[in-house]
Parts: sequence; C-alpha cells; structure tokens
Amino acid sequence: MAEAPKSPTLIAAPGKPGINRELTRYGGEGGWYDGDKVRFRYGQPEKIGGWQNINGEGDSIVVPGVGRNLFTWTTLDGVTYLALGTNSHLFIWYGGKYFDITPVYTSVSLTNAFSVSAGSTTLTVTVSSHGMASGDYIYFTSVGTTVGGNIYPVSAPLGGFPIAVVDSNTFTVNTSVTATSNGTGGGSITGYFLLPSGFASNAPLFGWGAGGWGGTQGWGSPASVAFVQPLRYWSLDNWGEDLVASPRNGSIYYWDNTSGLTARASLVATSPSVQTQVLVSPEDRHLISFGPPDALTSVTNPLYIRWCSQENINDWNASATNTAGDKVLSGASRIVAARRGRGQILVWTDENLYSMQQVGPPYTFGFQLIGTNCGVLGQNAITEVAGRTYWMADERFMMYDGAAARPMKCDVLRYVFEALDRTQLDKIVCGSNTSYNEVIWFYPTSTGEVDSYVIYDYMQDVWSIGQMVRTAWIDQGINTYPIAVGYDSSATKLYYHEYGNDADGAAMTSYIESNLFDLGQGQELMYMDRVIPDFSDRNGEAMPGNLTMTFHALKYPNTPVAQEVTKGPYTVSAATQKIDLRVRGRHAYYRIEGDGVNTSWRLGAVRFRVAPDGER
Repeated sequence: MAEAPKSPTLIAAPGKPGINRELTRYGGEGGWYDGDKVRFRYGQPEKIGGWQNINGEGDSIVVPGVGRNLFTWTTLDGVTYLALGTNSHLFIWYGGKYFDITPVYTSVSLTNAFSVSAGSTTLTVTVSSHGMASGDYIYFTSVGTTVGGNIYPVSAPLGGFPIAVVDSNTFTVNTSVTATSNGTGGGSITGYFLLPSGFASNAPLFGWGAGGWGGTQGWGSPASVAFVQPLRYWSLDNWGEDLVASPRNGSIYYWDNTSGLTARASLVATSPSVQTQVLVSPEDRHLISFGPPDALTSVTNPLYIRWCSQENINDWNASATNTAGDKVLSGASRIVAARRGRGQILVWTDENLYSMQQVGPPYTFGFQLIGTNCGVLGQNAITEVAGRTYWMADERFMMYDGAAARPMKCDVLRYVFEALDRTQLDKIVCGSNTSYNEVIWFYPTSTGEVDSYVIYDYMQDVWSIGQMVRTAWIDQGINTYPIAVGYDSSATKLYYHEYGNDADGAAMTSYIESNLFDLGQGQELMYMDRVIPDFSDRNGEAMPGNLTMTFHALKYPNTPVAQEVTKGPYTVSAATQKIDLRVRGRHAYYRIEGDGVNTSWRLGAVRFRVAPDGER
C-alpha cells in the first residue's frame, strides 16, 4: 500500500453561500452546485423546516379540485378566516373544518329522477337539458322516497357529488353506497348545481366552438390553431369583514360572514359580468375589476379597468354623485395581474408595469407607466415584501422598490427558465417567507404541475433551488406559520410550513452538493485522508438523527462521472468526531444528505485534512 503524503494540513471546506448554476462546476469553485430542501442562513446551508397538515399530522380530509389561491382576513371581533379557491370550489377553513361556500349556479326541482342497479354505487339522475359538464358538482337538499333499498342521495362528500355526463338529459354520481336492488323513483327531489368547474390546467382547444364568443376564428369556423382555455384561479379579497371572490373570466361573488359558515357566496348582480381579477383598493375601498366588459359598449376589453363607487359594491355606473369610474390602458394586449403596494396598486400587462393611485375627484384614480418590457408571467407570480415587489418576468426575475423596475441578478436563471413549462405559466406561484427573508417561486416543469421551486434570500442576495409541489402559498401574516396548498394524485391539502422537521410525519430528504475545489489552482494532485465534521440542528443544538457525507475526486473538471473516485456515503451523527478515508484527485466535491425522520441539520466549519500528492 502506498504511503500517505507528508505534511498534511487542515483546510476549511469551501462553500460560499448560494447555489450557482450560471458557472461551470469548476468556474464556481468554492460554492454550491445543487441542493434540495436547503436554505442559506448566515452564509451556511441548513435544512429547511418541515410541514404538517393544517388539521394535524396525516389528516385524511381531501379538498376537491386543485387549490390555486389562499387568502386570510380577520373580523372586528377577532375571528380569522382562511379562504381557499380551487378550480372547482370555494372554501373557507375555520376551526379545523372546511366549509363549502361555492356559489350555486342553478337549482332543479325533480320528480322520480333517480335510478340505481343492484350491487352498484352509481346513481343515475335524469334532468332535462341539464347543461352541465363532467366534473361539475351537485348536491341535494331533499329526496322524497327510497330507491333500491336506500335513501338517495346519502350524505354528500365535501364539495358535493362530482357528476359524469351521460347525455344532455342524464348524468351519474357515485354515492359510495351499494344499492340492494334495482330501482327508480325518489319522489320529490330538490338539487343544486354549483358554479361550473374551471380547468385545472391551461387547455389548448381546437375545432368548433374553441375560444370565446366573437373570437378571431370567425362565427361558424373551427379553430385551426389552438385556443388556450386558461386554468381557473380566484381573486380573493376582504370587503370589510366579508369576502369578495371572483373566478377568472367569471362574475363577482360576495360572502357575508354574519350569515354563518353554512351560507354560500352570492352573486353581486350589479357588478361586471366577467373579469380576470378583482382587488379592493387600500384605504379608500373601491372594488376594482380588471379586464371586464366596457361600461358603454358591453364588449370585453382585456386592457380595461373599472371600479365601483367608494364603499358601495353595488354601484358601478359612473355619475356626478359617485366615485365609480374606468380606464383603458395602452401599449400591450392584456392585463395579467394587479397587486397592492405601498400607497398604490401595481398593474402588470403582458408588457408593462403601471402605478394606480388615488387622486380624488373627478378621476378617483390616476395612472402612471413605471416600467416597460417587464410584464409578469402569471397572476400569482408576484409578491410584495419589505417595501419591494418581486415577480417572474420572461427570462428574468424583476424587482420594484418604488424607484424603478429592474431585473435581478440570478445565479440560477438558466436552470429555472430552461426547465419551465411555458404552456402552464399560470401555475407559477410566488410568496414570501419573512421569517427567513425569502421570496419563493413555485413553478411547473416536465410534470405539467408545479413541482419545483427557487428561493431568493433578499438579505444575503443568494439563491437556492429544489423540488416541491405547492400550488398556492401565503406568508404567516396573521397566521402562526406560512400556509401552502399541496396537491398529489387529485388530493388537495393545506399545510403549515416551517413546522417541525418532517413532511407531515414522513421523512423529508434534503441535500446539498458543492462545486469543485482543489489545491493551488489544481497544479498538483490532492490527497485527502480525514474529514472533521461540524454540524448542529437549526438552532445550534446537537444535531438530531443522522446524515451522510459522500466525497468525489476527479483528475480533470470534465472527467466522466463513471471515472470519478467516490468514497462514502459515511454516516454522520452528533457524536461523529472524524471520518477517515483515502482519496486522491486534482479536484474534489462533496455531498451532504439527510433522509431520516426528525432530522435537522446545519453545516458549520467542516475541515478536510489534505496534502499535495504526486501521480500514483
């Protein structure tokens, strides 16, 4: 066996904060190349906090639809509500329970409209010209008689029964109760169709009927180029103690908290019939509609803005005695998003950024162009924190601090945008995690759903990356923890984040991998025979659980992976004093990984014992 080189020395493990994918692994020497579920705090990497179901670890309640929007508000008597909008429903979470407040679309009064078959859980319902689609929902409040040995329908699941259309007069629902015999009837039946479900993903449509009324393909002509039917998300805001809600390209609905949690949101009949977003202006309280029909021509204009009279959600017609009004923006094709900022409302088109500020009568609001070529990719791709607004634009991240809209330096820019699924830009979600000075974007890649994230730490000016399915996010604010929507296999659940160390009771894998490092610019080989680990938990106490360290040595930066020399993985616990190994190479890198339950780790000053070495 060859002797170890003489005169070894201890060196600190290289690791500048932040992950950098804009440089090669050798060009980014001393930094970090990859990671997941890891953030940087005071310059050092650590595992992020875990998450737990909002109703307790492992709670089995599943919310129908894909959750795209969250909103919290507090009433004057201190009651805090959480609103959740999915592509099919509108819910309020309160006191550990979900309450369905989805507006009713229409009601039906039927007689003997049910039929069942023995041994089946399927209930067939006959409603002449029902006009609904598969995936829409219905619930029943009264049924006159038993059918097939059971009283149908039995207690509906959360959100009602999803329907499967058979034809224009018939649909089925699954009751989860088996009929004991064939039967028809039901007597006098009252049913309620909920607001028709929206798309869970952006959907390209072709052929007859694709696109909106008066679309560019012309009446009676099939669309030869795909028209994208956008997924549904909701605008949610509080009007005093109550909730206003509008599904994209839908009407405005109002939920009065004094009516109780069993009441549903109702239509604001005098408001615009469609809009892409609504927002309540700060302080002066006007409800603002973005992209509604023109007040005079009734033609929908995607650059049109209209607002109700101050403090009157039912008064939208401008007159000399109110403050209702409107405005058409220019220089773009559509309004994409709007957000409240400090003393103003920021409005993004697909090209530009405008400031909307209260100026008083006779105009109520004034508008100023404050940025060009800086449009946002999606309605939810924006957040405001610490006096700055951040958003994801085309091929860059942007920030506005009140002075100018400008692109941000991003060390993972190509990594994010080359993986981004551009057919599903509406799924991008941006939020803040103020406890850790972070802005986080969740975005879709190859899976078609949100599956990855990128974090910007605005105090340290560093970036980190990882994988996680979160379709909506809201910072802690009036909540104790940030809350996010998780979606998996058609199951939507709410989670508290930065809660414990695990993924709702399961192990949460985290890792970080360094860039290359060497001795003396790689002029000679390096021999490493000992590593002295230094880890704690996130609070500086003894590290719970174990993690592993793996070391790789290579002769040249472009050495194929198959020719690398790999040592490990070595298990490291709070009691591990050293790792003995023998590895030679001109360059090296290392990986730290934890995948145990209740594992929390933070990297300290890890040291390597190395020495120059000749060829062997």
